[in-house]
Amino acid sequence: MDPSGVFIAGIHIPTKTIEAIFCMAVVMVMLRLELFRRAVESRPGDLIQSADKYKKLLRECAPEALGTLSCVALVVVLRFRGDTISETLNGHSKEAWESIKAQWPVLLTADTLLAIQVMLRLVVVLSAILRSGASSGNSPVLEECAALWCGGAIARCLVLQRSQAYWLEGPVGGLLPALLEALLAPLLFLLGYRAMRRSAVAICLVSILVAFFAKRNNLNIAEEEDANIFFTAAHCFEFLSALLYAGRTMLLDNDGQSSLTFTHLMMIIQQSLAAYFWLQAFEPDTNLNGCGLGIFAIQISCLGQLCAYIAAASLHVMFETHEVPVHVNI
Repeated sequence: MDPSGVFIAGIHIPTKTIEAIFCMAVVMVMLRLELFRRAVESRPGDLIQSADKYKKLLRECAPEALGTLSCVALVVVLRFRGDTISETLNGHSKEAWESIKAQWPVLLTADTLLAIQVMLRLVVVLSAILRSGASSGNSPVLEECAALWCGGAIARCLVLQRSQAYWLEGPVGGLLPALLEALLAPLLFLLGYRAMRRSAVAICLVSILVAFFAKRNNLNIAEEEDANIFFTAAHCFEFLSALLYAGRTMLLDNDGQSSLTFTHLMMIIQQSLAAYFWLQAFEPDTNLNGCGLGIFAIQISCLGQLCAYIAAASLHVMFETHEVPVHVNI
């Protein structure tokens, strides 16, 4: 047995990765069993109610679940096509690519994380459009949140148009995530155009401040300086959108829709992928700083968004359980 890891379907998985997955699985199982035990001890009838809630969630979120499963299936199919990039490289580029594959044996490249993020974001936005009529504006993705998120989507489109340095590589990279990014902008505009019209002055002021910050704090990934600036601007818009997302979750009425639970869950998952990418994808000695905070600004944005989405999900859970309080013996 190889002490450095195991081979599954021809893919080498390091021992540290296996240990991390095992520990996460144990923690999740123990947490679920503990919550289950306390709920049953506190109110015997909650067991049936909990099962009914899960059934309701799956029934009402069938389109979202189907979309998510389709994204996962697409990623798996593209991943198992194998490496289609090595044969197009030579010399130093091929050595660098082999090094990246060795660091990310399952995904082939860290860019796959960002490609999955784009897919999950599209599912969330499509869900918001599908439910916008029934939710009566209670989804935290709508209005000002969507307006600022749309600004980030437009900035990302400009990044991809100005420089190919920001195009994703790997089995799920290339044209597919670029098209999905381009599709997000008009969809988010549909969700946020009312807020844009109602708060045009405020949004213009925010855009000016974002542009000023991005000009003074950006990366040097692309040779085109404006592409680096647009990339930082996209993260700034998304960070502000995440803060509004948490604020709307706190202020809006919680009507108990299962689709909101799905939205909160997906927003945490998709942002976790980006946060992990920007914290782990690059070597510590890699110089990506253009000016100002550089990559630190991107990392702060990703972690800030993740915290905002976790806070929003926590508020949602609290509001869901507030109507039927559960007394737990701690």
